[in-house]
Amino acid sequence: MRQKCDRLSVRVCTVLLFLLVSGSLFAQRKVTGTVTAAKTSQPVSFASVTVKGTNIATATDAAGTFAITVPGGKTVLTISSVGFADQDVSIGSGSLSIVLVETTSSLDEIVVTGYTAQKKKDIIGSVDVVNVKDMKAIPSGSPEQMLQGQAAGVNVITSGAPGANSNVFIRGITSFGGVDPLVIIDGVPGSMHDLNINDIESVQVLKDAGVMAIYGARGSNGVIIITTKRGRAGKTTITYDGYYGTQQALPGNVWHILNTTEMAQAYWQSDINSNQLTNGNPSSPNYGNGPTPVIPDYILPTGAKDGDASVNPALYNIDYSKGAIYQITRANKTGTDWFHSVFNNAPIQSHNIQGSGGSDKSTYLFSLGYFDQQGTLLNTYLKRYSARINTTFAVKDHIRIGENAYLFYKDNPTILGYQNGANGVGNVNEGLLAETYREQPIIPVFDIKGNYAGSAGQELGN
Repeated sequence: MRQKCDRLSVRVCTVLLFLLVSGSLFAQRKVTGTVTAAKTSQPVSFASVTVKGTNIATATDAAGTFAITVPGGKTVLTISSVGFADQDVSIGSGSLSIVLVETTSSLDEIVVTGYTAQKKKDIIGSVDVVNVKDMKAIPSGSPEQMLQGQAAGVNVITSGAPGANSNVFIRGITSFGGVDPLVIIDGVPGSMHDLNINDIESVQVLKDAGVMAIYGARGSNGVIIITTKRGRAGKTTITYDGYYGTQQALPGNVWHILNTTEMAQAYWQSDINSNQLTNGNPSSPNYGNGPTPVIPDYILPTGAKDGDASVNPALYNIDYSKGAIYQITRANKTGTDWFHSVFNNAPIQSHNIQGSGGSDKSTYLFSLGYFDQQGTLLNTYLKRYSARINTTFAVKDHIRIGENAYLFYKDNPTILGYQNGANGVGNVNEGLLAETYREQPIIPVFDIKGNYAGSAGQELGN
């Protein structure tokens, strides 16, 4: 009987302990508090107050106060509001006093719009603020090329040649007529093509039709507003920015073209298919007359072999003033890689030094820049030397004088190739690139004297 009573007592104690623990776990309590802003100490209305780990939430009233019922076992509240950083708060024994810290938003960016500067959040029209740091990550000699991918709806089309002009489209590439946007640099219309990217402080792109109210018809294709760096009051600071890299030409057999033997066999088969036969076999000034083509040792003189009397280096001449042209060119039996004869890896480098400083009465900034981009295309490059100087002097409280000068010198040769098309009118650059796959592989780059070989031999044209 005693053993049964002891077992009953243990069961009763266990049940009582479970009820006691579960009661503490599921007990609810009411938590109150006030939410204010750190910078202004003003109450934050409609801030969200959430019990962390649950869906239980409430919002602060106009006075920034709140009351929320918190389940047992929960000890943390999450406070959030637009324009403030989220904050987790531990629940104490009394009323909570919570201070939210403001966050910096892109809506507070200062945007230059013609004659004024406004906060982005106060502008109704479509404006993109370009991150200049991201632009500088693109190795190029022209800021307009660096704009590609930096602003929504802005497309930049360029040939890729060093120093080449670019077409900038703000309203789509299907626009008719003139599509170039208006570029404003420090309040003056200009061109961003030859600017030093290291001198640029900010870039804004105004895209909607509202800019015509400021700039008139010239702003109908959009406006790019550029503000350059200026000196600031403070001790003199000197900075250096530079990089060096390599541009890679396309590797491998870019055009998937035939080598010399394969090209000869293609010509041979073409003659067979068109029944152009001599003595029952195809015939060629270069490849002979037989059942299979024979690669010659020389293409100039045409089809010559080693030991032929016509191959006499003593007769070599490519100067018309000295008599008849007699060029000797050895055939390239393995095949000339014409693409990589004119396109190769090329270096690119940029160096910029800048100094600035001033006082409450005057400021100054100077910068020197050097940019050198060698093109992957032979004999193309852009070398630019630039200097910027601006100073400001406060004569009186409302009178300020100064200058903003930018000087540059550039060397930028352009390879035009040749005119092709009716009456010499056509795409002047297409000829050079097209010849890298049209030129036959049997033709070498240089003749036996190291001069350019050319393709004056029979059957060596396109």
